[in-house]
Amino acid sequence: MSVVKIILSLLAIWGLVVISLGLFGLQFYFPFNLGTSDSIPYHRWQTVRFSTFATLVFFISRYIAGGRPVSALKVMNVFFKFYVVFGSFLFWRAGADLGEWLVVGFFAFVSIMVHIESRRNREKLFVKY
Repeated sequence: MSVVKIILSLLAIWGLVVISLGLFGLQFYFPFNLGTSDSIPYHRWQTVRFSTFATLVFFISRYIAGGRPVSALKVMNVFFKFYVVFGSFLFWRAGADLGEWLVVGFFAFVSIMVHIESRRNREKLFVKY
């Protein structure tokens, strides 16, 4: 299993934990912070929110223009790039400390890895190996 698949698998498990706990009023935000829904830092949830909307806008505009994703990793690739861009701005504006910036750094690393992997597997779209 490649490093990218391991990282994405861990992020998927983390996402399932976040959803499960969120249904019971607990928030688990990256990497291992547990709290109530009110305790998530504003710049963190705004980064995810803006990245989600920007990703939707990107793919809607591509669809309208007649394009389509070229691989299964394209959505993640676009989302993580938007996350790094918006996170950099919002974390800077919030005066986030170094520990917070490590989150942006981690997702920059993931973005680079997913970008490389998606370029390698450009022809494959939801195909089992």
